[in-house]
Amino acid sequence: MRLPAARVLGWAAAAVVLVSDFPPAAARAQTTASVIHVTETSSWPRPSPDPMGLAYLPSRHRLIVADSEVDEVALFDGANVFMLTAGGSPKRGLDVTSYTREPADVAVGPGGRSLLFADDLIDRIFRVRPGRDGRWGTDDDRVAWFPTKPFGSSDPEGLGYGAGSLFITDGIDKEVYRLDAGANHRFDGVAPSGDDVVTSFDTSSLGLRDPEDVAFDRESGHLFLISRTDLMIVEVTTEGELVDSVDISSSGIDSPAGVVLAPGSDDPGVTHVYVADRGVDNNDAPAENDGRIFEFELIAGSPA
Repeated sequence: MRLPAARVLGWAAAAVVLVSDFPPAAARAQTTASVIHVTETSSWPRPSPDPMGLAYLPSRHRLIVADSEVDEVALFDGANVFMLTAGGSPKRGLDVTSYTREPADVAVGPGGRSLLFADDLIDRIFRVRPGRDGRWGTDDDRVAWFPTKPFGSSDPEGLGYGAGSLFITDGIDKEVYRLDAGANHRFDGVAPSGDDVVTSFDTSSLGLRDPEDVAFDRESGHLFLISRTDLMIVEVTTEGELVDSVDISSSGIDSPAGVVLAPGSDDPGVTHVYVADRGVDNNDAPAENDGRIFEFELIAGSPA
């Protein structure tokens, strides 16, 4: 298949390629999403009322949840990032407010050696490695960051890592940005702070009006996207070509905010899709505590 010519924009020292004109690939047979389990993050000993970001740390078999709003409400108890089992049992809370009070999302970096946080309030990506104690969220964390505005992202909300690339969703721009490390072999943005190469594709043509998060599927090499205003899981290639779209409106999910692929809570031999539901925004209801995490099994239908 011949792809349309890319359009190039000349932001400082960055090759930014928009590939939103890719024609859609032939979709698979109708795929449905079956709810396997729902975790009430609001019921944890240290609640997460607004679970925003999700990641999976294979080395410790843990899901990671980032909550960018919990420190703004009265029930904050020293944790705005949480590690939990696939079944939803919290095992540890982390306080990362010393470097980001707005962790909109979290991703596990190359080799599982770092955690990456997106901050959509100050438009930065943080790269955090544990210090001598080997634990994230303590005083000896080693923290670096780079800005996203130099390559055009003014609302970095979601993060996903895979295939050697860092993917960032931007809710305002309705874009997915792909960062590939330059000669220094680390993610540090574009000049003057770094030498990453950046490409992007638009999500509006995919039916996603407010892309909140992105996850990389190691098995297919595809990306999974969710949007706060569109109750569906969308699968695309890393170039933004549509592969599948799965309706999750019947699940009762309210405000999708994070997505990750991880082993199933009932069968670790299969991969399920976990979606964070932040519920009602605490700006509208300061006392709200209605966060949830949905675990979905995606079931392919018979060909037409």
